[in-house]
Amino acid sequence: MSPENTLARLADEFLAAMNRHGVHIDRPVVEQEMRERIDAIAEVLRLDTQTVLRDHAQDGWGRQMAAAAIEQIRQDRLLDINWR
Repeated sequence: MSPENTLARLADEFLAAMNRHGVHIDRPVVEQEMRERIDAIAEVLRLDTQTVLRDHAQDGWGRQMAAAAIEQIRQDRLLDINWR
C-alpha cells in the first residue's frame, strides 16, 4: 500500500500493461472505470476516495486489473493474446 497511489498512477499501470499486449484503450475511459470502482469501494467501506487509494489500493492494482481484462478478452475470444 503506497501513499503514492493515485488514479493517474493506477491508470498508467493499467494502460502500460494493456499496451504491451497490443490493446489500446482511451485513457479517459480507463480513468472513468477506475474512478467508478474506487468510488464503489469507498461507499462500501464508508471512506473517502483518497483514503481508499492511500490505504487499500495495493501496489500493482492497475496491472492486476489489466491481467483480469486480458483474461476476459481471451475467454471471450475477442483477441488472440498470450498474457505473461
